[in-house]
Amino acid sequence: MRLSSTLLLAAAVCGALIPVASTANAGPQGKVEKRATAGISVSNRNGDVTVTWKGKVVFTGKATGKVSGKASNENGVELAAAFDDDKVLWENVPGAGAKLKNR
Repeated sequence: MRLSSTLLLAAAVCGALIPVASTANAGPQGKVEKRATAGISVSNRNGDVTVTWKGKVVFTGKATGKVSGKASNENGVELAAAFDDDKVLWENVPGAGAKLKNR
């Protein structure tokens, strides 16, 4: 195989691997969806749980089940909560845990 044939083959293979951006699923240009979430982080180290919200530690304690955190923004109000299975460990506003529990 000559060098020029090898280069053409390499160019064809590389060209096939370059992704092409699709505009088929792009929405109307004037419509922009905005989403905001509260920054919640939950860590569990051997049952010792630390909940961090917006960069500040807001809860430390023990957990026995699966630990999770959820956040949402409803009508401009940030909601955030941390859970130990179904039990609310921490919530940023009263009732946030109940609202976020089944999401």
